[in-house]
Order: sequence, then structure tokens, then C-alpha cells
Amino acid sequence: MNSIKMASTSSVRPIRSAQRILDFLNHFSRDKFATAALVIFSALVLSSVFADLVAPHDPLKQDLLNRLKPPVWVEGGSWTYVLGTDLLGRDILSRCIHGGRMSLGIGAAVIAMGGVFGSLMGLLSGYLGGRFDAILMRYIDFQISIPYFLLALTIMAAIGPGTLNLIIVLSIGSWPLFARYARSIMMSLRNQVFIEAARVAGGKEVAIMTRHVLPNILSPLITLTTLELSRIVLTEASLSYLGMGVRPPTPAWGLMVQEAHDYLMIANWAVTTPGVFIMITTLSINIFATRLRISTDPLQRGKH
Repeated sequence: MNSIKMASTSSVRPIRSAQRILDFLNHFSRDKFATAALVIFSALVLSSVFADLVAPHDPLKQDLLNRLKPPVWVEGGSWTYVLGTDLLGRDILSRCIHGGRMSLGIGAAVIAMGGVFGSLMGLLSGYLGGRFDAILMRYIDFQISIPYFLLALTIMAAIGPGTLNLIIVLSIGSWPLFARYARSIMMSLRNQVFIEAARVAGGKEVAIMTRHVLPNILSPLITLTTLELSRIVLTEASLSYLGMGVRPPTPAWGLMVQEAHDYLMIANWAVTTPGVFIMITTLSINIFATRLRISTDPLQRGKH
């Protein structure tokens, strides 16, 4: 009899999980702007991952005979260089595609380092409380009081530019946000009935946090991660523009704007094209994250 109950319970769980996924997709797809943002962002991610296959030219290949070629819709442009070329004759479309790999790759690395570390620290702080919580929160208050971009710029000026240094600095600036957010959710869950029941049943602290707490905070943390990715992309582009981020000749959107800003009046496409890629990426992420928060939160979904 017990085996029959266990079998029926195990068969019901996948059905419920599949139904929740279908409900989420159905509710999410009602927002056409969010669906379009998801499609655009997915296309950017896929083109960045398969940049070597998608890019029509080598992003580092210079051709001074074809420098500052206009895009195809401008007189003098050609389909060979759809979005034109920069001051060294490099294909702008190929550099923008590979620049997306750099920006989104840095964002993913920062989330993997700062986001995971900050979330774990926030969970421990909210769950344990006491002196550890007080010391950690005071440090986070101190760091958050310093503007994020100013902190990153100061550290990068001290240690020097470079992709690895940029990832470390942005991770240092991002983890307090994840820690504070995870702590606030943990504080609201710490005295819930199901947590107390797990303690009474003899569950270990690690098991309680991984089996009971983590699934309940995963949805809001995913939304925060998506929004934070947008801020990381903007910060990386700003630091690269100032010469404190990615080093040339590596393609990066902010670096492309910096290299071409002196030619704005005679070759505006070399500046505006990477700027448009930055705008589209951050806008699509923000629209998607806003709808994701509504679709994954039953209270917000009911109000909407």
C-alpha cells in the first residue's frame, strides 16, 4: 500500500511541475512586449555564443583600403559590410557580434561569482542572525553607500584594465545587492511553519536551507539576476569606454564607441551601431525581467 502511495505521489509531482511551467509560459506570452524582448535577448545570446559561425568577417582583420565604409542603406555602402567598417577597416557587424560575447560573458561570470557568493552570504546572515548578521549588514551598508560605478572605476584605476580584473571588480560591487536581497527573503521565511516543522522533524541546518529555503527564494533571485545583468552590461561598457575595461583590440561595445567617437561627424555609424546594441540589450533585459517578476510571483500576477 505504501509503495502504491509513493508511486502515485512521484507521478503527480512531474505533472504539477509541468503544469506550473505551462501556466507560466501562458501568462508570460500574453505580454507581447515581453515576448519580443525575450526573442531579441535570446537572439543576442545565441549570436554571442556562436559568434565565430554567425559573424561574416574576422572582427580583428584590418583593411585600410575599406576604412569608414558606410552601412548598406547609405550611399556608397555594400552588402559586404552590412553595418559598415570602422577607422581600421574592420567589419562593425562582426565586431558587435563578438562584442556581445564579451559583454554577456563578463555579465555571466560576474553573476556566477558575485551573485552566488552574495546569495549564500545573505542566506546565512538571515538564517543565523546574531553577531554575524550585524557585522555583515554593517559592512554591506558601508559598501552600498559608495556609488557602484565610482567604486568600480577607483579599483580599476588602481589595479589596471583587463577582462579578468573587470570581472573581479564587478563581482565585488555586485555581491552586496544579492546578499541584502537574499537576507530579506530569508528573514521572512525563517519563522514560517514549514521551516519550524523541518527543525522539529530533526532536519539539519544545511538540508533545511537547500531543500526548503532555496526553492522559495529561487524565483525572486532569478529576477534580480536578470536585472543585475543589465546593470553589469552598462557598467562594463562605461568602463571600457573610459579605457578601464576590456583592452583593445578585443571587440567590446564600449571600447568600440571610444575608438570611433572622434569620427562621429564623418562616420556616425561607427559610434551609433555599438550604442544601439547596448541599448537594445539592456532594454530587452529590463522588459523581460519586469514581466518575469510578475509571472513568477502569484501575488503580482493576481494584481496584474
